[in-house]
Amino acid sequence: MNSNIKTAHDIRKAYVDFFLKRKHTEVPGAPLVPKGDATLLFTSAGMVQFKDFYLSPDDLPYTRAVSVQKCLRAGDLESVGRTLRHHTFFEMLGNFSFGDYFKVEAIEWAWEFVIDVLQLPEDRLYVSIFEDDDEAYGIWNGKIGVPVERIVRLGRKDNFWGPVGNTGVCGPCSEIYYDAGEARGCGKVECAPGCDCDRYLEFWNLVFPQFFLEEDGTYRPLEKPGIDTGAGLERIAMIMQGAEDNFHTDIFQPLVDAVIALLPEGTDTTGEAKLGINMIADHARALTFTISEGIYPSNEGRGYILRRILRRALTRLHTFGIDSPVLCGMVDEVVRVMGEDYPELVERGPDTAMIIRAEEESFFRTLEDGKSRFAVIVDDIKNIKGQVIAGEQAFLLYDTYGFPLELTIALAAKEGLEVDEEGFAAAMEEQRKRAQRSSAFDAGEQALVEMTELSEGESSIFIGYESVGGEADVRRYRALEKAERKDVTWSGESGPVVELVLDRTPFYATSGGQMADSGWIEMAGHRLDIRDVFKRGGEIIHLAEPADDIPDIGELVEKNPKIKLHINNEARLATAANHTATHLLHAALREIVGGHVAQAGSLVGPDRLRFDFNHFQAVTGEEKRRIEELVNRWIRDALEVRTELMDYQEAIDSDAIALFDEKYGTKVRVVRMGDVSTELCGGTHLSSTGQAGLFLILSESSVAAGVRRIEAVTGQGALSHVHDSFDREEEAASLLRTTPVETTARISAILETVEELKKEIKILEKGGGSQLDTIMREAKEISGLKIATGRPGARDVGALRGLADSFREKVPSGVAVLSMPDKGKMHFVITVTDDLVGKGVTAVDIVNELGPLAGGGGGGKKHLAQLGTKELDSEARVFEALPALIERLINGR
Repeated sequence: MNSNIKTAHDIRKAYVDFFLKRKHTEVPGAPLVPKGDATLLFTSAGMVQFKDFYLSPDDLPYTRAVSVQKCLRAGDLESVGRTLRHHTFFEMLGNFSFGDYFKVEAIEWAWEFVIDVLQLPEDRLYVSIFEDDDEAYGIWNGKIGVPVERIVRLGRKDNFWGPVGNTGVCGPCSEIYYDAGEARGCGKVECAPGCDCDRYLEFWNLVFPQFFLEEDGTYRPLEKPGIDTGAGLERIAMIMQGAEDNFHTDIFQPLVDAVIALLPEGTDTTGEAKLGINMIADHARALTFTISEGIYPSNEGRGYILRRILRRALTRLHTFGIDSPVLCGMVDEVVRVMGEDYPELVERGPDTAMIIRAEEESFFRTLEDGKSRFAVIVDDIKNIKGQVIAGEQAFLLYDTYGFPLELTIALAAKEGLEVDEEGFAAAMEEQRKRAQRSSAFDAGEQALVEMTELSEGESSIFIGYESVGGEADVRRYRALEKAERKDVTWSGESGPVVELVLDRTPFYATSGGQMADSGWIEMAGHRLDIRDVFKRGGEIIHLAEPADDIPDIGELVEKNPKIKLHINNEARLATAANHTATHLLHAALREIVGGHVAQAGSLVGPDRLRFDFNHFQAVTGEEKRRIEELVNRWIRDALEVRTELMDYQEAIDSDAIALFDEKYGTKVRVVRMGDVSTELCGGTHLSSTGQAGLFLILSESSVAAGVRRIEAVTGQGALSHVHDSFDREEEAASLLRTTPVETTARISAILETVEELKKEIKILEKGGGSQLDTIMREAKEISGLKIATGRPGARDVGALRGLADSFREKVPSGVAVLSMPDKGKMHFVITVTDDLVGKGVTAVDIVNELGPLAGGGGGGKKHLAQLGTKELDSEARVFEALPALIERLINGR
């Protein structure tokens, strides 16, 4: 290969330039999280952002496109690092036609780029086509001139794309393969393009979306077929650089070297270890890209996939003997390698590293607890001569101790055991089902509830943005007993209540983190208090409790289907104030704490707001103060709160913030607060931020690994909090007999007095105690050394040790055994002066001799040791035996 195109950067540029010259529009790669596509967790191919273009290729902004797309796939995690071609994160080069050019141009340009630009040798190239695609065969063989023996027909499994669902756009594929040589092959006679071994490397895939699969199974030809090309950047880089595999290219080699540098000195980096190192390098790159986009590790959805990738890398690092955070250090290397082409990595690198480090710390904290439980499981299995760790046991380690399945498998292998992976998967699925069943109001369950229909027509039209009351018709109802809703606070323990579906309602149903409105209904002179408003099967359900005795609530509803609605407007405004403040809080957090902050949950009610967000350390006191000041400044600015309905994609393109895991329709409600905040939101809000009055943060805490929580109040709730604080200050000042202004100074003075008294107590206990002086005066002398015994009246064992130290300071040569009874035990502290220690007589020796006599035991250091016993009458025996013991120890040495 004589091409000057070698590096990944050069390949990207050459590819885009090639297709720009052929009248393609360069389109930036889409985010890793597909916008408006609930069918995908991650962007897995270049065509994802263009799916709708193929469905309706009319009135498009362009009909030819070229892109370099970031992709993530987690379906082949076990293969990552082990083959030439598998990665979690990878880049896909793509050129696309939407009803413009078709097979001839696509094939011609692909071959031209491969032969003329990359200058790959034709004798190393093979082509595959769908087994029935004679049109593609004719172009490759007749027009391009590829020999028959280098064209392989493959079946539907390998060379037919789509549809994504049961119906939809689909079509045959044609691929270009590079022959990496016999040494890479499996050695089988039938080895050819399409084989699972590493010899034939597919690096260019031409998809021809030319059919629509109908429900009846027929393939309807599209009026305007298209082209979807996917060329793997990592694979092309490997070929162009003549590398051993993808992990020896300029994209990966620096990352592999960085992983090796993290390992303990002398670690084997060949064979199986090399595969693990490749995997860690791959996962570090994937984590850096995903987290920099605001996708964070969690236990659900995308976050679960990310946490699994992260813990696979940590598990492998652990097998190398690493048990402290190091993976976070890989972020800098990924940024260095990829930052030129993806500058957003540079800006978000520090936050990304911080998030990974927090995950590592959490992983290693739980690891030790899990290991203890794992050891118990292994012992139990080996005791019964078993060979397999049950799926339920592996799931216990995962669910309770955060053990990834991969770690359990690795540790089990070291013990000569296997893991029931199918059983683990079954236990995981059962937990998911239990979680669904645990919610009494799971959407699937509620959809099965039967209601009595009173009238036909539109229902559940929400008018609460414009109104807080009015009249409505009951469309459907269901009478039930209070016992069926134990989660609701009722005015009485028993009695009938009713669920109502109305034609229109101003009552906001619990959703999007906002609590339901409260209020009441007038029905034929009766008042029914609204206890809950929720959604079920797309309808708004009002749960109402009669304020008076109604014998047959069903009959009342059927006879009086027209009702009047009244919302508790004070509570509605308080909730709106808290919701508006939640948006301001979100904006303030992103400005002060960092742009990585993303909402992880919220609860908005009339009394307070709660906001959960992704962040991996506590918000500091200074940051909280700045957040409060910023939110209150925006409140004082009385920013206009505007709402408008927009197409989802239009809203996203306008930089409106959407929740990753929230489901949105094609039309969304956008809430703007000046130029400070723009979010997709269906909740109720103020018309001006100034109506919130005041914003105060009550607390900031951790609720999960990488998730922080702020609780706050606004308006009257904030004012009440201020009043309560003042009341507590007045009460504290009264107890301290001072004024609120002087309270801090008064407490400081009291604390200083307490510290002085503590010092006096220590002095008394250490040297000034008369009882210790008496014990020392009455001490026996043997050959010029003092042997002291007695109770000095110490308040605890710590004080007893302090008195023993005082004895050593005052006596040039001697031994003391001081005692005190406490909580049903007799404690002895034994001390020996330095001269005796030098002669070989130690406090530990004395404890060992006296322990059997006292009926207890202990230990310590050469000059100070402790002995404890439950035999309270042992004191006299110990004191009496000490002189003879010391004499024997001295003479015996």
